Amino acid sequence: MNNFNDLSLTEMWPVMEEQINSGKSIKFTPGGTSMLPLINPGIDSVLIQKAPPELKKYEILLYRRKNGDFVLHRVVKVKNGEYVMRGDNQNWHEPGITRDQILARAVGMYKNDEYISFSGVKYWIYTRKRHIRQLLSRLKNKMKKS
Repeated sequence: MNNFNDLSLTEMWPVMEEQINSGKSIKFTPGGTSMLPLINPGIDSVLIQKAPPELKKYEILLYRRKNGDFVLHRVVKVKNGEYVMRGDNQNWHEPGITRDQILARAVGMYKNDEYISFSGVKYWIYTRKRHIRQLLSRLKNKMKKS
């Protein structure tokens, strides 16, 4: 008997792709650590759907590198029709991801059996908290100088 938890994404992708292309959502559990602390490998599950034509900064996308690796990372910049991607737990950007490499968009996740929508306020705050902290720090410094 096959246990789907023991199959690699490469083995599962043809079935997942068929389901996504027919308009269905797929729930899967990523294995890498690049999206910590948001997504805990082997524990948290991600809900993916077919990606719309226009993709935006902060969206989490499943894409395939030219070497065949599957990657789930966040869009940090859209430049000249290409995407710059980065995992939350990484210090480097991956530029040059093209639209034809994008396989799906993550729309939410399950963390401790709680569903978190990637279009909700909680997620919006999470994706922008670094920028919010920088802004608050600047305001604090300005107030000290006054």
